[in-house]
Amino acid sequence: MGCGSCQVTTYMAPEFDHVYAVDFSKSMLEAAQRRIESFGLNNIKLLFGTASAFPTAVTHADVILTSAVVQYFSHADLARHLKECRRVLNPEGLILAALIPDSARKKIYYYGYFSGNRFHRLRRFRSWVYVARLRAKAYLQNDLLWDGIGNWFHQSDIERLAKQMGFQAEFRDSQTSDYRFHALLRPDLTLAGKLPD
Repeated sequence: MGCGSCQVTTYMAPEFDHVYAVDFSKSMLEAAQRRIESFGLNNIKLLFGTASAFPTAVTHADVILTSAVVQYFSHADLARHLKECRRVLNPEGLILAALIPDSARKKIYYYGYFSGNRFHRLRRFRSWVYVARLRAKAYLQNDLLWDGIGNWFHQSDIERLAKQMGFQAEFRDSQTSDYRFHALLRPDLTLAGKLPD
C-alpha cells in the first residue's frame, strides 16, 4: 500500500507469486510501470486505490506492506487502514508497517542530542528556536509535513489501534534510521467474531 514508484516493491516482488502495488497517485503509478518494465518483472499488478479503500481486485493477501506511509495517517486514518487490512488479510497473514516515526525519539531527530559537536548546548538551543519557529508557521498554515516527517506515533499507539482492530503487534527498531520503528501485525485468532465492524 502506498507503493509510489515501486522502489521497494521491485526488490521484493521476486519472492512472491503475485504482487498488488497500490497507490492513489497516477503519476507515481506511471513511474512504477516504467520501473517494473526496466526490471523485467511480470508478477506485479499496479492498481489505483487508497490505504482505507483497497481496489476491488484485492480480495485476499498473505502480506501487506505499508512502508514509509503511516506518517501520513492520523490515528483515525490508521484505524481505517487496519480495518481494511483485516478485511483482506489471510488468517496466517502479516502486515508490515515499516519506518514509522517514533514519538519517543522525536527530540533526537529535532535537536541532534547525539552529535559530537563540543558546542552542543548552543547548537541545541539554536535548534530549539528554529524548530519552534517552524512549528508556529506550520500551525498557522495547517501543514502536516512541516518537519519533513508528518505524524509521529508511540509504539503504544500502534499496539492499542492494532488490538482494537484484531491484531497482535510486535516491534522492531529500524536499522537505517535512529528515529523510526517497524510494526509487525498478525491477526489475533482468539478474537474471531468479536471485532468491531
